[in-house]
Amino acid sequence: MSSKRVLQVGEQVREHIAMMLIRGELSDPRLKNITINSVRVSPDLQLARVYYSVMGNQADRDAVKKGLKQASGFIRRSLGDTLKMRYTPAINFFFDESIERAARISELIENVKREDAQVGDDAVSGERKEDVK
Repeated sequence: MSSKRVLQVGEQVREHIAMMLIRGELSDPRLKNITINSVRVSPDLQLARVYYSVMGNQADRDAVKKGLKQASGFIRRSLGDTLKMRYTPAINFFFDESIERAARISELIENVKREDAQVGDDAVSGERKEDVK
């Protein structure tokens, strides 16, 4: 169970990094089309795990990962100025696969619905053919 303070710091970190991306404070061209999904902060507030997603292929993900790793020091320094905490959490970035998994599950559900509809149509048309005979 996370304490209220841990959740607050996580939300502040997420919001600050997202605003840096929106305002263009991170000028690295690799850091485009990124969404900061969530941030989990350790109970001692020393480590922040930032989960992000990227629109694009594996090459885009790799480029973004490298760009975020390079920018992590700058982001941490900026966070330190904003958060006014004794220690600024170290930042680790992780690709969030939950959006891709959700899209894949939705696709599978749609496929099953289409197959069920086709089977239902075949069953109805099969009954009609038997009734005609």
